[in-house]
Amino acid sequence: MPVRPVTHFTWQVLRTVKRSKKPLTGRDLRLAPTRNTKDGSFLTALVDQGLLVAVTGSSDIPFEATFSLTEKGQHAAEYGEYEYDLKPKSAPVPAPAPPAPKATVVAKKKR
Repeated sequence: MPVRPVTHFTWQVLRTVKRSKKPLTGRDLRLAPTRNTKDGSFLTALVDQGLLVAVTGSSDIPFEATFSLTEKGQHAAEYGEYEYDLKPKSAPVPAPAPPAPKATVVAKKKR
């Protein structure tokens, strides 16, 4: 399985969750008030990657939901990297075969 490193910000979020004794809300996990964390999509991305799991709440309102670490998230919080599954490439759809050419009869010339 390939290994993927986590960004510094992601690592900080994971470490914050790891140190906490209870699940933290998404608002508590917004460590830096930047434009990338304004809408909470970073929390949804961490859930999609399998690093966090939503204990309560939904992905519609990520700042109100509470989150805890998964086993993969605990490993990433400790070592700064995690294993991920490769998605199999879908086979390209073959183009339809062109229609067979019509057979033409060529008349022979008499000499």
